[in-house]
Amino acid sequence: MVTIAYQNKNKAIWADYLLLTKPKAIIPHLITAAAAMFLAVKGIPQLNILLWTLTGGGLTAGAAHALNCYFDREIDKNMDRTRFRPLPAGRLLPRQALVFSIFTGITGLVVLSVLVNRTAAFLALIALLYYVCAYTLMLKRHTYWSALIGSGIGGITPLIGWTAVTNSFSLTPFILSAIIILWTLPHFWSLAIVRQTDYEHAGIKVLPPKGVRIWIFGSSILLTGTTLMLAQRADGGPIYLAMAAILGSGIILLSIILLIRKQPRTARIMYVYSIIYIACLFAAIIADRVVFR
Repeated sequence: MVTIAYQNKNKAIWADYLLLTKPKAIIPHLITAAAAMFLAVKGIPQLNILLWTLTGGGLTAGAAHALNCYFDREIDKNMDRTRFRPLPAGRLLPRQALVFSIFTGITGLVVLSVLVNRTAAFLALIALLYYVCAYTLMLKRHTYWSALIGSGIGGITPLIGWTAVTNSFSLTPFILSAIIILWTLPHFWSLAIVRQTDYEHAGIKVLPPKGVRIWIFGSSILLTGTTLMLAQRADGGPIYLAMAAILGSGIILLSIILLIRKQPRTARIMYVYSIIYIACLFAAIIADRVVFR
């Protein structure tokens, strides 16, 4: 019985360490990085490079999220959405989270540097520092425009995937970055509408003082235009082109409904749709390169 209790305790601790990395938030990073790799080689990238890029990138992203949890632990106590996380709930000590974050981040950067290339590792380091130092410690606490300025973090992920297989830059990966940046705005702001009271209670400035629904509408139009631009620039196949058109029509329609119906339920639908949107869009890039290579 003692052995079983000890094993269960260990499993619970490791589950909490995993929660620190926000695994659900890592998945979009992995999908976008992989899509950039498929697009860069116009087919299927070398499986070992794909594996090590996603492993190193996932570890680095997880470290950034864990550091976010470490620095936001007092804020998280004041929000219904986050107060049951491992640190505010007291299941892990702050020093445990900090050591875990540093170890995970270093491991991810070493994997990228040694097994992929130094350019990808450098970009991952920039993304980590941007997320922790610029967004978490500065922007999130002091400006309503944190989502707009901080959206550049996600835009680095396609660059990591692209340089992992090319070790160089071109216009295409920056269009991919623009897609991520523009997608972040309706995604995050719709969640902020739903959780507005929660954020205000925690003292976090997340919504522009006025006109956030106009911003969501405008960014949705720009996002759709940019996805179609990628199809032309990168010789997008029929799967991607159809998916970009369908998904773009959906997000624009939802943004219009959000302008008319100002209930939180509409914003929640937009938030859920945005998650489906980004996963399907970048999965379509991969599907095109696999089917029509």
